[in-house]
This record gives sequence, C-alpha cells and structure tokens, in this order.
Amino acid sequence: MKLLSANQRKWLKSFHLLTAGFWVTSGSIILTFQILSKKITDGNYLYMLNYLSDFIDMKILVPSALSCLLTGLIYSLFTNWGFFKHRWLTFKWIVTVTIITMGTIWTGPWIADMTKLSGQYGMEVLKNDYYLQISRNQFIMGLFMNVTLIVTIFISVFKPWKKSKTIEE
Repeated sequence: MKLLSANQRKWLKSFHLLTAGFWVTSGSIILTFQILSKKITDGNYLYMLNYLSDFIDMKILVPSALSCLLTGLIYSLFTNWGFFKHRWLTFKWIVTVTIITMGTIWTGPWIADMTKLSGQYGMEVLKNDYYLQISRNQFIMGLFMNVTLIVTIFISVFKPWKKSKTIEE
C-alpha cells in the first residue's frame, strides 16, 4: 500500500485529534448534564437534560467516536505506525473498540431509556427503580469511559511502552 505524504498525514492527524476532542467533550457534557439533573425539581427540565444527552450522544458523540476509529484505521493502514508495532498503540486500539462497544451495548440505550422514561413520568421517574439504576450505571460507566479516553490521549502524546531496544554487550 502507498503511504500517505507528510501533508496528508498532517490533515489526517488534524481530523483524528478533532474527532477525539469532540468525543471527549460530548461525553463530558453528558456527564455534566447528569450531575445537573440531581438539582432539578421540574420534570420538564429533567426530560430536557435527558433529551439533550441523547441528542449529543447520537448526533455528536457516536459520529465522533466512529470518525476517530476510522481516522485511526487510516493511520494504521497508510502510515508506518501500523496496528501493533507499539504497545501504546495496541492499548489505544483496545480502548477505542472497547469503549465504542460499551457505548453501543449499554450507555447509548440507557440514555435513550432515561429520555423516554423522564418524558413519560416527569419527576415521578425518580421513584422508578429501573430509571435510578440505569442513571447510576450510566454515570459510573460514562465517568470510567471519559477518564479512560483522557488517559488514552495522554498516552498518545507521551507514547510510553515503546519497543524496547536490545542492548548487546
């Protein structure tokens, strides 16, 4: 395969960083909305925060995460970085695929359910065991996912666990 030129790599890196930034920011906003929802006393406001969380999740976070995955794939295929040359790069792949999978299986549906339930029941939803459970689970998993993504960004910059060079005596 033909490798990307230096200019093409700069464009790719810019888009990769931009999508990672949108991904982390979207997750952080959703977590912030969950924290704010604890102070809400009006069912319409609770529904609005859940609705906005669902909107941000589906319209910004998911496309950003998939775009980040795609630009990472292009990086691996069309540059010398590859997929598994460095342990830090392998870590990034594992984190990215795991978080996207967790979001698809759990957090995305939880946010959608929270929106639906708060729209139906207003503040009474805070007496619903299922709502309280998925809200708690969503917050814990969302926090874990965001912190992991932020750590992954730092790992991308510092590139620890490089290939070790063998020193011959």
